[in-house]
Amino acid sequence: MHPPSLEADKQALVARLKDAREALLTLVRSLPADQVEAPGAMGDWSVKDIIGHIASWEDRLLTMTQMVLNGQADKIDWIDSDEALQAWNHRQQRRKQGWSWSDTIRELALLREEVLWNVDGIEPAQLFQPHDLAAGRVSPAELLEGIAAHDQEHLVELRTWAEGNPEELSVEGS
Repeated sequence: MHPPSLEADKQALVARLKDAREALLTLVRSLPADQVEAPGAMGDWSVKDIIGHIASWEDRLLTMTQMVLNGQADKIDWIDSDEALQAWNHRQQRRKQGWSWSDTIRELALLREEVLWNVDGIEPAQLFQPHDLAAGRVSPAELLEGIAAHDQEHLVELRTWAEGNPEELSVEGS
């Protein structure tokens, strides 16, 4: 049996992951189909590019979490500079450039299912156990929290963009 507080913390993490994604998807679903691939949502990136970016980071953070839990944290390729971060983001965007909107949004949905399935199988004590990593002392839960935070970060940017395009978008309750 797990201490009730750790189990409650695990359930709170799951709720944050679900809530952040639902808010993001609610906004994205409200977009006209012809707007998801138009550049300009964030710099020269389209909404599709941003969703692909979010999925790439979700996959990266899940993989890092799995590596930490499997005792392979020393094999994580850390991104340690703004230049490296921008290069990684650019490579991921170029890799997915030819993907359709349906393939991009499907990847996002499947990754979230995989994240939640993985979280469900992690014992709460393991989930919240801090590890000394190259990036500092971090628990698997903190890595996974990064997924929800990333959803929220881009949700704010997409809302700001959408509010600047009122003739193209009608978002109720967002």
